[in-house]
Amino acid sequence: MIHKTIFFLLLTAMAVSAAEDLQQQIDSASAGSTIQLAAGTYRQPLRIKKGISLKGEAGAVLEITSNEPAILIDSYKPVKIEGLTIKYITESKPKKGEMPYAVLVRAGNVTLQHCNVEALGDGTQCPCGVGVQDKSKVTIESCQLNGFEYTIQYWNGASGNVDDCIVMNSGHCGITIGNGSTVELVRNIVTGSRYHGIRCTGGKITADSNLVIRNRNRGFYIGNRSAVGTLSNNLIVDNASGINVFANSRLSIENNVIVRSSYAGLAIVDTAKLEIEGNMIADNEKGVVGFSEKKGKEVTVSVSGQNLVHGNKVETQAAKLPSKTVKEDPKFKDTDSGLFKTDIKDLGLEDPEALQKLWAKWQAALDGH
Repeated sequence: MIHKTIFFLLLTAMAVSAAEDLQQQIDSASAGSTIQLAAGTYRQPLRIKKGISLKGEAGAVLEITSNEPAILIDSYKPVKIEGLTIKYITESKPKKGEMPYAVLVRAGNVTLQHCNVEALGDGTQCPCGVGVQDKSKVTIESCQLNGFEYTIQYWNGASGNVDDCIVMNSGHCGITIGNGSTVELVRNIVTGSRYHGIRCTGGKITADSNLVIRNRNRGFYIGNRSAVGTLSNNLIVDNASGINVFANSRLSIENNVIVRSSYAGLAIVDTAKLEIEGNMIADNEKGVVGFSEKKGKEVTVSVSGQNLVHGNKVETQAAKLPSKTVKEDPKFKDTDSGLFKTDIKDLGLEDPEALQKLWAKWQAALDGH
């Protein structure tokens, strides 16, 4: 049942009284208008082709069952969606040519802020959360996204920022930065993926001060197409591999803490060119692992920077560390509460207390708060 509600088209003072009129109001709105959604459940897929804003009041929910996007944006004028809960599931198994996204930005300059984007089924029924294509620029800020197969995707020259978000329980990957795309990731929590937390394949990644925790395969997967960028000040905990680098990727890996990986803290291919400096790689099954993409080729990968490597069951495998490597116990202050602070200077997180706040936020999200 569609709840009756009232919308206010703020700039023109127009109002409607039924949810099924929302698309009509979007179509008739002037550029720059804000449409305010009162509490209620809206079940009509939306198409936005002009620069407007949708602002949801508390309890405003867009709940869509369709093989088309819940929201499709195709406008290079600024679009903002704020305070809305978007729930999405496909009506049937997606076919070629369909667009099974909760939010798809096909062309646009978009801000998604203070929204919840929720999958209502498994990865087959909810393949994609937020998709950003071509030259679109999208900022996703202070949002929670839960349960899609591929939760956030930037592709084909898209760009943007993902800041202060929680990305949970992805089927395959939490955040994907695809070919030719450039994305900054700051202060996010990426957790619970059945494969990878964050993947950059053929794009440019800047990831700073993120908590990447409990992803079943890799925390950061850099490949299989060559990527560039910087991973700095991230807390990477309880993944199979903390950071795994492939192809001819060129990357700076700086001041991260990588702990409790069930395979390797850092696994790097011999063709990559990396600057690895100031990291703490501790208490993993294996610390630093080198490998070749050519099957059967034996390699030894060299790491030139100063890093701490301590307490791993196997410190290195097919990898050579310099004599300046620090091998002492970091003696983290309180790992149970997420405080990975140490008295060793110039190594590890630059602001461990900030990551501890993300840890508390992650715990609250697990508890459903």
